[in-house]
Amino acid sequence: MTPEQVLAARGLVKLPQQVPVAPQSPPSVKTSPNHPAGLTAREVEVLRLVAQGLTDAQLARQLVISPRTVNWYLTSIYSKLQVSSRSAATRYAIEQHLV
Repeated sequence: MTPEQVLAARGLVKLPQQVPVAPQSPPSVKTSPNHPAGLTAREVEVLRLVAQGLTDAQLARQLVISPRTVNWYLTSIYSKLQVSSRSAATRYAIEQHLV
């Protein structure tokens, strides 16, 4: 219970009526029919930079994200592309004309 609810339960404070709010849907991940394999726009951006030969640290600096976030994106990309290496992802990017 919140402090306000405790006070209201004791009759010391009256809580304002709450207006019911529609449940929020989870944030949508932006995908585009132009992005292959269900990749998001950000994943395509990461994949393009990987295909250009940038290291994880360089990716992090250029995209202004942490190296851990870069790793998360790469894991997601590898999973969606069903590959297990940076070179295989680069090959995919080249074949799909992403670079």
